[in-house]
Amino acid sequence: LNSKYRRKRDLLGKGLKEAGFAIPNYDRTPGGGFFIFARITPELRRALPVERLEPEYTTNPAAPGGKARLDWALCQWMAEEKGILCIPSSPFFSRERAMEGASDEFIRVAFCKTDETIESAAKALMGVRP
Repeated sequence: LNSKYRRKRDLLGKGLKEAGFAIPNYDRTPGGGFFIFARITPELRRALPVERLEPEYTTNPAAPGGKARLDWALCQWMAEEKGILCIPSSPFFSRERAMEGASDEFIRVAFCKTDETIESAAKALMGVRP
């Protein structure tokens, strides 16, 4: 079971890195669960249409403080425009830390999926790059 999910993690991690996300080095950083906590790089931030950070898109009662920040904006844009569903990181931070921006540069991506789904996601992620 361990090797099965390590392989899935590595397959998705490769796709995330090729798309421009930064991911942990699991040879040095402990991993756990079925998610990759990926960093939104400056390159990917530039790929996000600027209007996605304007009030028309950022007003969101589900987001901490009612305002969707970069993590939410990128996840929403990727879901709506690229067909990739990821999880904003801010719900995993305290409200105060999220509103300070501590979670802005991260998303969570699940790898407890079929290999076919992960391979499809890796291809779709390539469409996120600017």
